[in-house]
Amino acid sequence: MRARRSILLAAALAALLLVIGMSAFAIWWTARNSQDRIARLQNAHMRAGVALSAIRANVYLNAILTRDYLLDSDTSHAKQYIDQFDRIQANTEESFNTLASLGLDSEQNTALIRLRKELAAYWDPTEVVLDWSPEEKRAQRAEMLRQRVRRRQEIFALADEAERLMTVNFNKEQQRITTEGREFNVSLAWTTGFALLLGFAIAGSTLARMLALERQSQTAESELRQLSGQLRTAQEDERRSLSRELHDQVGQMLTGLRMELAGIARMAEDPAEPVAARIERAKGTVEQTLRIVRNIAMLLRPSMLDDLGLVPALAWLMKEFERSHDLTILSEIDPAVDSLPDTYRTCIFRIVQEALTNVARHAEAREVHVSLGAADGWVVGTVSDNGCGFEKISQTPRGLGLLGMEERVRELGGSIQIDSSPGSGTRIEFRFRRPKPAEVMDDQNPDCGRSRDRTDRIETTA
Repeated sequence: MRARRSILLAAALAALLLVIGMSAFAIWWTARNSQDRIARLQNAHMRAGVALSAIRANVYLNAILTRDYLLDSDTSHAKQYIDQFDRIQANTEESFNTLASLGLDSEQNTALIRLRKELAAYWDPTEVVLDWSPEEKRAQRAEMLRQRVRRRQEIFALADEAERLMTVNFNKEQQRITTEGREFNVSLAWTTGFALLLGFAIAGSTLARMLALERQSQTAESELRQLSGQLRTAQEDERRSLSRELHDQVGQMLTGLRMELAGIARMAEDPAEPVAARIERAKGTVEQTLRIVRNIAMLLRPSMLDDLGLVPALAWLMKEFERSHDLTILSEIDPAVDSLPDTYRTCIFRIVQEALTNVARHAEAREVHVSLGAADGWVVGTVSDNGCGFEKISQTPRGLGLLGMEERVRELGGSIQIDSSPGSGTRIEFRFRRPKPAEVMDDQNPDCGRSRDRTDRIETTA
């Protein structure tokens, strides 16, 4: 199911990218075509205007040529007028060819055909006039010029009509391009809206998926922490049981053996001196065994943590570290911490124990300061030393001891901070909220009030 959701999200994202890509290509293609069409339309309109202007100009030139020829009495100039007339006709024909190449519609072509016929009728009298004698010129000059003016006005009217038709066609084409652009903008708006909706859907699905994964991750982390707490609880219970068995069973048996050996020694004082010496050595061995068993039991789970409380247990722990590792430990411990529940006391004891163990193994310190207080609803503890310290690097993997301390504090909803630098020692500070009295009443130690044979209690606390 999760793989199917991921495939659907990937397909939706690919579809969104495809829509965006197609929209961008359509925009580029339409803009390019619109620009080309507008450029061609403007070019055709400009060429048509130039061609019609050239036709009008040629009509004027032909009128001027006719007038000049009629007024010129020198017959030797006839060849020049004929050449000019031929050039005017050629230029006019070229202008008509230009108009025909523009791809005009039927109405415009009809107008051009009428204009061409009218021009042909306009050229014919000029050809006739160029063959007149001076007497014919003088006789028919005035009438010819009047006719030329009338025919010229008709030609200009036809040229204006053709230009009007071309202008109308140009406006229609321009309007059609504008309409197509608007229709494209509408389709682009729909496409953009669809892309936005698809994008929002993908973003919402992705966000929901991420939130679900985060919730799953938090649930898994919570379950792992709960499992870790259960494992630690089971470990503490096992240590408590093992400590109790070592103390109650093995310790009682060795104590009985010591008492028996003491009785034998009193029975054989003078007569058997060698036997007495052996018995004394056996008693020493038993005493050493008792100390070893007692130390093992205290390391596994200090019985005084359950019997006497946290403060005596920490005092014994610090004294043992001072004795075995040549350390000076200064402590400031608030007696109010003894009112904490068993889980809190065990957490504090294990953190201090692990911190002192790290100091003894790695810090090369000569002095350690331990403080523990409970005030303003908080329980705050620090363990600092004057050792060599270490460099904190985020990529460096942490040891199991530091991880264990962090997990213990986090299980109780607290925080821990480790500050260290080379040559400046290390400082570990942990804090968590002090539980309410109701929580303290609910967390009773099952071993409280348990009667034990503590024949070695005076020696231990000494």
